[in-house]
Amino acid sequence: MHYRMGSSSSSHSHKSWGSTSASASASASGPVPTPNTPHLNSVSLPIPITNAPHLHTVSLPHPNAHLHQPPQHSSTTHSSMIVLHPLLSRGPNIMFNVTLDIACVQLRPDCLPTRLWEFAVQPKVSRMSIAISELPAWTIEVVNPQGITVNDVLLKIRETLNRGVTSHEMQMHRPSHAVNAAIDSFRARSRADQREHALGVKRLDFLGPKVFFAGLTRARDGSDSWNIHFSLNV
Repeated sequence: MHYRMGSSSSSHSHKSWGSTSASASASASGPVPTPNTPHLNSVSLPIPITNAPHLHTVSLPHPNAHLHQPPQHSSTTHSSMIVLHPLLSRGPNIMFNVTLDIACVQLRPDCLPTRLWEFAVQPKVSRMSIAISELPAWTIEVVNPQGITVNDVLLKIRETLNRGVTSHEMQMHRPSHAVNAAIDSFRARSRADQREHALGVKRLDFLGPKVFFAGLTRARDGSDSWNIHFSLNV
């Protein structure tokens, strides 16, 4: 409510809070008001609304409440956002015989050699773990702090598969026909190359005739690892 102060000269011309008769009665029985006393004008009070809805009080949050809230995690994981380079995907995109030098890799006619230096995945990563279903005892680990390229992956695949098999690793595959099959593959591969024959059985011999790179796929367990695939031809 707003109040307005009346002037001393007009103080007797305004009505007081009470009725006229009540003012007269008060003048007769009570003391006379002191001159120059400020007089307050009457103000109409707002009429209450009988059917207005009732609002309940709500407690406001504490200013530091956000400090105690658990971190929110995105429903989209990092692994689901990774996109593999087309040259490493399943399909006839590249001819890569893992028994030959990396320089023998052939690309499609419409693919520039510079694409080998592009990042293997987007967004780029500094480490990739590649499992070999045919050779579960060995894993291909690719590392590049600057970001793994397609060339990094191909080099590491060949390097890992061209390592010699130790006697302990041979025992790990026994008893199994895999050892005999690997020995047969070794003999066929090194028959015309005495230097290769002197190096003995290699990991790639356990692949048998499937020596062509057939692409990578994401691991089914939802992890950031990959599975490598091989084929008889491209």
